[in-house]
Amino acid sequence: MRHVLKTLAQEAEVLSAVGGAVEDLERPDFEEREDQALNEEERVFEIIFEKSLDGTKPSLYRPTPPLSRSKRHLFSYFLDGSFRSYFLGTLLEHERETPVHFAQIGACVLRREDNGSVRREVLEIRNLLLAGRKRLSPELWNKLENATTMAGIRLVDLEERDIVSRVLSDFDLRNKAAGKVRFEMHNLEAELIREVLPRLAMDRWLVVDGSLQFQPTLNDLSQKDGIQPVLGVAKNFRKDPQFIFGRGPRSERRSIYKLLAELEPYHRTAAYSARQGKLVFWYVRLREQTQMDYPLMGVVKAELVNPSQEPVPSELIDLLSRALVAERSVTPHGQDRRWHAHLYPIFLAERAIKESLVSREVVQQFLKWR
Repeated sequence: MRHVLKTLAQEAEVLSAVGGAVEDLERPDFEEREDQALNEEERVFEIIFEKSLDGTKPSLYRPTPPLSRSKRHLFSYFLDGSFRSYFLGTLLEHERETPVHFAQIGACVLRREDNGSVRREVLEIRNLLLAGRKRLSPELWNKLENATTMAGIRLVDLEERDIVSRVLSDFDLRNKAAGKVRFEMHNLEAELIREVLPRLAMDRWLVVDGSLQFQPTLNDLSQKDGIQPVLGVAKNFRKDPQFIFGRGPRSERRSIYKLLAELEPYHRTAAYSARQGKLVFWYVRLREQTQMDYPLMGVVKAELVNPSQEPVPSELIDLLSRALVAERSVTPHGQDRRWHAHLYPIFLAERAIKESLVSREVVQQFLKWR
């Protein structure tokens, strides 16, 4: 990496960041805005997409008491992704200029045995260098490509559009860097989902931190007729949807705030259809509201990819929700601001990634332009 930076410094003028590198801070609402961008066409959800085997009409709320691992160990694999990103400086080439960022992305799958012990199944770390391609001459970009390829670093164009970075509407490339890094992290997560998919079964599920609507994951999980044993669980989610329960003049329209305010602990909402039934989602309350600051805390959004586009059995949704509620038992309280909706194995996967990333001090010490 130092060789890459020296190559750039020899070809153009550099305005180095203060201290050599400034860590990019994550926006606290980015996951929520990302969830909205993934399916911005739909805002009103009116189709309850579940069906009980006994023909019972689905209710808006259903009890889901915890199903402990000792009774049924349903979730065997857990996946999370994480990253660290740094602004290194601004590259000036004649009248052109571009910010330059260095990032490390990682994704980890943990496997939990029946006795509760956890081990790493897959851990992947990649290095990225980000700059604006059109802000540099073709000759300098080609040199940069050659240097990063030789160093085993992926070169990312900050100006290339994608579903994640376009969440940020401004045109400042430095502000868009975090979105580009998240997009690359999601691509890495998709690779790991594809890798572990053959190891899964209906009694060995994978829990993915975040939405399953990101491509190519949505497409990968839609290839077979039946539901794949992969459950997406989001701690932060969009706050703008409206939900309709019932039909005709007696139907009731609720905002997400009203829907979740009346969701009791260890209960779930009805499952709603998105993307013409290709995705089914619902909400589960993991904790008592008395422990929370406001109604949306302690609630997770669960997602299933549904290739058949037929209503999903209520019994399966109940089973997954009960297993999710049981995962609340250990929390990273005081170690993560999202503790109220964290699943502890997901927290462990994230920690495994962060322990494998280089620290800010190392980046500032060793990534020098000259």
